[in-house]
Amino acid sequence: MRTVIRKLTFFGMCLIMLFSAGHTASAAGPFFPRQTVYNFGGGLSPAVYYGNRWGYGGGYYGGGYYGGNWGDTRSALIRAQGQAAESRAKAMVNYQEANSKYIENQKKLAETYVARQKAQRESMHEQAAIKEMQAQQRQAAMEKQAEKNRKMRESGLSPYLNASASQDKETLSSSQLNPATGEISWPESLMGDEYKASREKMQELFSLKNSTGVTSSLSSEIESEAIVMKNILRGQIRNMLPNDYLSARGFIEGLANMGKTA
Repeated sequence: MRTVIRKLTFFGMCLIMLFSAGHTASAAGPFFPRQTVYNFGGGLSPAVYYGNRWGYGGGYYGGGYYGGNWGDTRSALIRAQGQAAESRAKAMVNYQEANSKYIENQKKLAETYVARQKAQRESMHEQAAIKEMQAQQRQAAMEKQAEKNRKMRESGLSPYLNASASQDKETLSSSQLNPATGEISWPESLMGDEYKASREKMQELFSLKNSTGVTSSLSSEIESEAIVMKNILRGQIRNMLPNDYLSARGFIEGLANMGKTA
């Protein structure tokens, strides 16, 4: 009888131990290998507290990382990445537009510069052509006048009449010399480049005379400049009509005489 009781007791204890082992070692936590049960001094395995491999009810701290918010965090991360990609795309578009405008502006500047340079060259060529034409016209007029003078001398006539006669009483009209301002209106025969320096000097002297009045030194300077102009005119005597020569000489004499009067 005792043997039977012992066998039944032993059999019951085995059943209890098998039931406890199946309950406590059904799963392992995230830090313990699956189906491993450890003996913590009579206490329960950590698998009991974590419930299964994912801990606290099916995942880290319940249904996913930290309470089931991992899905929302992942979605937010994806949205942030998409927004960043969109921002980069917009920035690239803006850069391309700005670069295109810069290139277009540089092209316009280059075209404007080329057009300006072309206009300047054309203007220079045009002015050079005008000067050359004027020089040719003057040369033709001088040659024509020289031929006329030659024919007059061959016929026995003097082309210059009283060219050497004194013109001490020559004066200028108000249209030739403005008495209020001292401005000189030069005849065409004295507008050549060879008279330019003398014209500027005479105008300076008469402007000074108009503001300060007549002085001996000023009259002397006017007389000296008149002699310079007459010498230049004398060098052109063979290329001028007699009347043009006499008119130019009379104008220079008139300036010299007007420089002596108040």
